[in-house]
Amino acid sequence: MERPGELNLERRTAPVITGRHVVRVARAEADRFGLSWTGLLFGAAYFIIALSPSLLPRTWLYQGLVSGICGAAGYGLGALLAWLARGISQLLGLRIIIGEEQGHWLRVVWVVLLAAAFVWAVIANVRSQAVTAGVVHLAPLSPLDWVGALALAVVVWIGLVAAGRGTRRLTQRLEHRAAKVLPTAAATALAVVVVLFVAAWFTDSIVMQRGVELFGRYSAHLNAQSPEGRSPPTSPLISGGPGSPETYSTLGNQGQVFVTQTLTPAQITAATGEPAIQPIRVYAGVHDAESIEQTADRVVAELHRTGGFDRKVLAVITATGNGWVNDWSSQSIEYLTNGNSAIASMQYSYLPSALELLTDRATPREAGRALFDKVYAEWSKLPAGSRPRLVVGGESLGAYGGLSTFSDVDDMLARAQGGVWSGTPSFTGIAEHLYASRTQGSPQISPVIDNGLHIRFATTDVELTTDYVGRPLGRWEEPRFVFLQHPSDPVVWWGPTLLGAEPDWLREPLGRDVNPDVTWIPFVTFWQLTTDMAVGLNPPYGYGHRYGPEMVRAWGGVLGDEAGRDYGRILAAIEKTASRSE
Repeated sequence: MERPGELNLERRTAPVITGRHVVRVARAEADRFGLSWTGLLFGAAYFIIALSPSLLPRTWLYQGLVSGICGAAGYGLGALLAWLARGISQLLGLRIIIGEEQGHWLRVVWVVLLAAAFVWAVIANVRSQAVTAGVVHLAPLSPLDWVGALALAVVVWIGLVAAGRGTRRLTQRLEHRAAKVLPTAAATALAVVVVLFVAAWFTDSIVMQRGVELFGRYSAHLNAQSPEGRSPPTSPLISGGPGSPETYSTLGNQGQVFVTQTLTPAQITAATGEPAIQPIRVYAGVHDAESIEQTADRVVAELHRTGGFDRKVLAVITATGNGWVNDWSSQSIEYLTNGNSAIASMQYSYLPSALELLTDRATPREAGRALFDKVYAEWSKLPAGSRPRLVVGGESLGAYGGLSTFSDVDDMLARAQGGVWSGTPSFTGIAEHLYASRTQGSPQISPVIDNGLHIRFATTDVELTTDYVGRPLGRWEEPRFVFLQHPSDPVVWWGPTLLGAEPDWLREPLGRDVNPDVTWIPFVTFWQLTTDMAVGLNPPYGYGHRYGPEMVRAWGGVLGDEAGRDYGRILAAIEKTASRSE
């Protein structure tokens, strides 16, 4: 018999756990709502962790979603561990007995320490998120924003935990019914399989598919709206203009933005001081009744109609999910060639890049491959001495789709004569290969490839000519390619592997625009970057997923027209006219 104050750990043939003075550590359970205290402890820990900084400052909405999801995941993990500990203790016949007075003070000290740790961690993380905002030149959340975020987190947590508990009760009821006709083990397995199948079906068919369908209809509605303050092109050298079979109304919202942003010879001359000609831009909008191959055929037909294959530079730019093309990229090409250029692109979806990336990675690859291959086939038929310089580019999902055109790096170097890729997702095949083959010691955020012989990664303009520590790179041979990627760009660094593996870019020294407090946290970092993608365009140029002025020097390096260029005047000119975001 145990005296008060004594701790006795025994092995018994069967567990004997009785008395209200016993604290069952293996099953720290259950208040009047039937919640797991171990689950609450883990949930609180994950909630605090979810407040930790990531690449970009989150809005109150996304902070609330991340905290609620992570808190619920932590609760589930804690409840699972408590259940496992209870099962093991019963299997081994162990019990832990603590005297009433000692148990009381242990609980008091434990609660006080947890409360103090919770308050300290919340304050520290809120302050650190303010540092993240400052690094990327954004305003931190206000106290009212934090109240809204915490309130939403509680609602999300309650909803997810309630859904989990409901699923557990359903499984138990099915198990009980099945046990009447099946052995216990078989009944349990059957109940689990049935519930998991129904949950998966509901999530995929009802939540995901219906959600994507609703958002797709909304996106289609936006695509049908013409951008304000714009009118159809007046030049026959631009799709949607006079004589073009691609009428202005069929180009879609972002296609209309693309063609109406085409520079005029007067604009080019004003910025460069040199004579200029009318640039060519061709584009085809997505039609539900036709294939991607047919859309690409229409783009090639437009190139033939406008004389695009007779220009000095022919650029094939893969658009993002909703058809957007970064106008800093397009106008850089037009200024640097004095208008002696043709730029071809096309639409393949209505959805924004982030949603397209999460739901359909096949279509961007198919679109990028179809457009380039068809242009390349026509380009290859021309006499070698009269072919335009064939260059490529794309941003975000456009870079992912455009790079998918090429089987590997050698294929890209063989078939394209230069290119600029910005905000390329790190799981893109060619990007993964380049990261893996980078010079030893060079970081993933700014890898060095063959001392910059053909391919150069840059987080700023300076890194077009120097490596990550400022050492000059070697000779830049043609064809030249630039990968622009900001260390704070969540689109570049997001990927499913973040759930369970720490990436190189977080193990290595962090970039110039990343909070030093950012670190990898299993499960949490994935969700943090998922919501960071939704605010990736909030920072100013040069941070997050906002690429702009660095495009000018990148294309200048690729096209070899750096000498004598007044980049300042070109930058100022594009700043006044380029469309800001997709």
